[in-house]
Amino acid sequence: MAKWKTVRVREELVNAAKSTLETGQYQSLSQFVSEAVQQRLNELSPGHDFLAEKTVEVPVFQERLLCSANHIWALVTPEGNIRVGLSDFAQKRLKGILGIRTEPVGHAVSREKPFGVVETWMFKFDLYAPVSGKIVKANETLKENPATISEDPYEAGWIAEIKPDNPITLEEELRDLMNPKEYKIWAIKQRHFAEPRT
Repeated sequence: MAKWKTVRVREELVNAAKSTLETGQYQSLSQFVSEAVQQRLNELSPGHDFLAEKTVEVPVFQERLLCSANHIWALVTPEGNIRVGLSDFAQKRLKGILGIRTEPVGHAVSREKPFGVVETWMFKFDLYAPVSGKIVKANETLKENPATISEDPYEAGWIAEIKPDNPITLEEELRDLMNPKEYKIWAIKQRHFAEPRT
């Protein structure tokens, strides 16, 4: 491709990213790029059927499990903390998780703001907090064995625990999340939206 064409394509991509960010659909350029790469990976495997694939079974506490549009699940623990992790749908599309990094214990986090990152061999995927509060626990197992998320995303593969700021805010934030059934329907729609049209 000629140099001037390459520059023009690059400018068009930058302009498209800027206009998309202005809609408020994405919190950051990093989130936009992560989702764009995910969608491209989906397009490269056209024969893959999300409905037919083997999925990790949602645990028995599924009635207490909630999910965000950023593919993070949340569960209220007996201590009143919010345990969070990466959904099975998301971990399958990241393929080849090499590492998990989160903010340290004691760090304050805000709802829908990054609190960590998943690293793969191709790119980094930001983790967005489903609730506001302070990180009080981090899953140390993931430092040595990040593949635990792929093997058991809903139990052994949890990522962190967040102590909520206050009960009133927490109730409102949890109300905005989806139950597993709603999340699965939403995720399938997102998957199909990313399919190339013929």
